[in-house]
Formats: sequence, structure tokens, C-alpha cells
Amino acid sequence: MAGCWCLARAMSKTGHACVDMSLTDSTKQVAALANRLRAIQADLADQTNDTRQEYMADEIRRALADLTPAERAEFLAELGELFPTWEQNVSASDTASGTAKVVTQMDHQELQDPSFLAKRLCDLAPQLSASQREAVTAMLARAGLTEGDQSDWPAEPLAKLAARLQFDDQERPNAGHALELLQILSEFSLSVEQIAWNMFKAMAPSTNIKRSAPLQKLLAGFLLNDPDVPRGQVSQEIERLRKVNAALLSSVGHASRQFAQRYAAKFSPAEIEAAVRTGPKKMFSGFEILCWKKYTELAADGLDEAAIDHEIREIVRQFVESVI
Repeated sequence: MAGCWCLARAMSKTGHACVDMSLTDSTKQVAALANRLRAIQADLADQTNDTRQEYMADEIRRALADLTPAERAEFLAELGELFPTWEQNVSASDTASGTAKVVTQMDHQELQDPSFLAKRLCDLAPQLSASQREAVTAMLARAGLTEGDQSDWPAEPLAKLAARLQFDDQERPNAGHALELLQILSEFSLSVEQIAWNMFKAMAPSTNIKRSAPLQKLLAGFLLNDPDVPRGQVSQEIERLRKVNAALLSSVGHASRQFAQRYAAKFSPAEIEAAVRTGPKKMFSGFEILCWKKYTELAADGLDEAAIDHEIREIVRQFVESVI
């Protein structure tokens, strides 16, 4: 009869509170069930242990069908008292200390029952710590089982976001994922802001184009509904950052092209020869010698490192300012 006691004990572990049932009715019901279980045990003596447990689990389940969860706890406790024996692989000390682990057919079926699992979670909720509650909530959110996934998102911003990301605006974004995405995009934007403005400041230290306020401050104010940070100010600053970043990236090709054109216009052999022909004539000097002298004169003023660096920075400054 070890299987009967293990089944009753395993089932009773899910109950907590007890209610005041009629002692006579309860005792009669427990006794009747115990007799049926003994009969099944005897009739199926030649069957496997799993088969006997399955039949007995069905019998216990039928007996529990009309009882409340609290009543089931008391009922199963009384039933367990009628089968005071243990499985061969479970010692009396293990059972007394509560360390014995018995997995029955009933256990497997209950673990597949959503209402049973929900009930157990509700029973355990008051005992959970803040971190445990957060972890459980996150797991339920990932499974799409929390109200957070059905948030009442504002219609207009949701429609614009759906159009931009090309998803159905009838779908509701996951609130937790939305915050995670906001954090990722904020980190990206703040990094781009720092790099772009620092680079432009290095290229054009005397420029009049500057950011109106740190983007981090604007984003935080708008997110917290600060009346001093309207949506227009945030949009304006982000658009300003977009233009600066786009202009700096575009200036790479523009600056190289402009510098090449200026260099060719000043130092190409054809330009130097034309300058010598139209310039003052010098006695006793050959044409090639005059061309070389002209090149060295021009190079002295325009080919040193500082001059080239200044010219490229000036090209970038002019281009970025024209874009913004």
C-alpha cells in the first residue's frame, strides 16, 4: 500500500489552510476512498507500479472533485494517515524531515493544468520577496500573460511608430521591451551627440552653431513630463544633431574633393606654366628654371602641414554650417 500513501502525501503538499468540515462525513468519505484504493491495489497486484498509481490517482481525483482546495488538504491528510508505510526508496527520516521527493502521475497531470498552477502562484504570492515578484512578473510578461502587454497606448504616437517600424497598429508593444529599446536608443543618441558636437567644435572652434541644451537633460525632462521641456524642443535638438552628424559624415567626401580641386588649381604643372608665361620676364633664366622657382614659391606658403590642416578644417566648417 506504499503507493497509496505516497499519492495522498504528494497531493496534500499543495494545500495550506483547513476548513471546518463535518468530522463524520469527512471520515466516512476518507474511509470509503481508502477501501477503494486497497481494492485497486489488490486487483492490480500483477500490474506495474505506474499502472496501479494511475488507477489510484484517477480514484483520488474523483473523490476530490467536489471539494475546495482547502478541504482537499484536510481530506488528503486524513487519507495519508491510513497508509503509514513508505516507498522502498524513501526512508522514515526523509519523510519526517520533509526531504523525500515523490513524483506521481497526479503530479504530472497537475503540472499541466493552468488553473492549478495559477492557483499555486496566487497562494505563494504573499510570501514572495520584491526580487522574486519582479522575476515572476518578467517571466509572465515574456510569455504574454500579463496586463502589461495590453497597455492602453496613446493612439497617435502608436500609429506613427507602427508606420515607421511597419507593424500593425492594432498590436500592442510590450511595455518592458519598449523601455529596454528606449534605453538602447538613448545610449546610442547620447554617444552620437558627444562625438558629433566634439568633432565639430574641434573643426570649427569659433563657429556660432552650438547645441541648445544637453540632449540627456532634454530627454529626461520630456520623459518625466516636465512642462519646461516641450516635445518641439526635443524634436528640434534631435533634428539639429541629425544635421550636424549627417554634415560631418558628408564632409569627408566634400572636403577631399574641394582640397583636391584647390591643390590642382594652384600646384598643377599647367597652372604653374601659365603663371610663368603671364608673369614678369627674367633675363638669363630658362623656362623650366622659372617654373621650378614658381612652384617653390607657392609651396612655401601652401604645402606645410599647418596650412593643409587649416584649409581642410575650413572646408569642413563651411560645409557643415551651410547644411545646418
